[in-house]
Amino acid sequence: MTLKELINSISKKEWRFVILLSIVLILITTLPYIYAALNAPSGHFWNGIHAITPGDSAVYFSFITQIKDGNWLLQDNFTSEVQSGGLFNLFWLKIGLFAKIFHLSPIWAFQLARIILIPILIIVLYFLTSYFLENISQRKAAMIFLSFASGIGAYFVGLFDKLFPYDPNSFVYKWLMDIWIPDSNIFLSLYQSPHFVFSLTLMVIFFLLIILAFKNNNYRYSLAAGLVALFWFNFHPFYFPYIFAIIFVYLLYLIYKTKKWQLIYHFLLALILALPFVIYHYYKIKTDFVIGQRAAQNVTITPDFLFIGLGFGFLLFMAIVSIFFLLKNKKLWVNEKYMFIVIWLCVGFILVYSPIFFQARFLQGLQIPMVFLTIILFSKLALWFEKKYSRLYLAVKQNYVILGFLFLIFFGFSTFFNLVRDIYYFKTQLPNFYLPKEFVTAVKQLEEDNISKKAVISFEYNANLIPAFANVQTFLSHRIETLYYWDKEKKYQDFFNDQYNAEQLKEFFNDYNLGYLFFSSLERKFSKFNPENKDYLVKIFNQGDIEIYKFIQ
Repeated sequence: MTLKELINSISKKEWRFVILLSIVLILITTLPYIYAALNAPSGHFWNGIHAITPGDSAVYFSFITQIKDGNWLLQDNFTSEVQSGGLFNLFWLKIGLFAKIFHLSPIWAFQLARIILIPILIIVLYFLTSYFLENISQRKAAMIFLSFASGIGAYFVGLFDKLFPYDPNSFVYKWLMDIWIPDSNIFLSLYQSPHFVFSLTLMVIFFLLIILAFKNNNYRYSLAAGLVALFWFNFHPFYFPYIFAIIFVYLLYLIYKTKKWQLIYHFLLALILALPFVIYHYYKIKTDFVIGQRAAQNVTITPDFLFIGLGFGFLLFMAIVSIFFLLKNKKLWVNEKYMFIVIWLCVGFILVYSPIFFQARFLQGLQIPMVFLTIILFSKLALWFEKKYSRLYLAVKQNYVILGFLFLIFFGFSTFFNLVRDIYYFKTQLPNFYLPKEFVTAVKQLEEDNISKKAVISFEYNANLIPAFANVQTFLSHRIETLYYWDKEKKYQDFFNDQYNAEQLKEFFNDYNLGYLFFSSLERKFSKFNPENKDYLVKIFNQGDIEIYKFIQ
């Protein structure tokens, strides 16, 4: 099958389904954020974050803010070290320029990019689904599963809170995957960030193109696949070992089956084209101190299988049963499509627990082969059920309320939980998700005054959000982005507990390139430090609950 034949196999009725599905997904993933903005307390605005990985959202906003400010190389504004370089990131560059041209805040540029990318992902997912599943009903069912399915982690939230209390000193976050890892299932990727949506889009396009290259022995496909990977690895180089390990194993299977050794040239072409930005990131890690240290801290270890198994839930169980069914019926080894799906899942799981410090990144996309295998199994079970219990089968098949309820209970409850949790937080106006309106005015004034590019010290919550709205560095704000976080955390505690004398404090400011103190009601309530009686600090901003002090040498 060629790409043209694949496109022609999709009817207009199917495209209407794809458009409708895209609209539904945009509405479901966007309405909670609109509600958050509209329900802001008086004198406040929604800060753009929600319950899932809230600290990371500010990092993405910071990238957009830096590009709006004229930076084409992205720096780490969540640490206080002096920086001269930065990373060239094509994805965030496009969004930042989009925000600059249309005068958008980083929050809404981020959300608009996410909305625009959703239908693109759904379209390419439908192409991939149509390649592996020829039956239209199976295609549509697979797309519903891909769009909304999650695990069963939400059922265990209360229990696991007690069994696995949060350990801030551990690299492994022992928590239910479908409740907090946004790239572990497609819905959370759609809900969380445009870069997850686009990363998944490029993964799907790459796999489809390289499969077509092998199938048709056509170098245009492998060339295009390599160029897709090139762009992808500019902002997500983590997936270089992931996709090429999967494709290499599939290539070995094809060579064994067809004896066509020339297929290896497609693999090599895509590999060579994909390498430049992988090499670029490696070079930056080795030559740029801040980038290298941040990469060393960016440890994403996969949780124990208990959390992964519950996080994928019945999809994983059904996929395993489906593999055994295909093996028993001897269809796996002779069907190239089935084999690729199984290789994707098996190699992906091996990499998820491989000795790589960013192994949890490889969870992205694993839901796709699970869904395909689940639909294959369901289609076989449906035939058996129709023969055995024809009346009951027809009653259930034609009752969309029952089907929807069964889907929610077994496959969609964590998706439902994540949405309801956010809406509850926004309804109760939880302070974590809102900032006073003078916050942006304050940090913009700080940015204008900060000619010497000094860092700001404040409580961690504020320090995480300051770089989101101003091109300013902070002292301690993010456990991965802040270099030597735990060493700084001790000094941070000593500072706000007023443990330093005047000379020690001046030394502290000089040693860590600090020039400003951001002081709000949060610092005032929980801190022993009083900036009013420090003669080396001068107030440069005072509005509402926010004060900003400048360090005088």
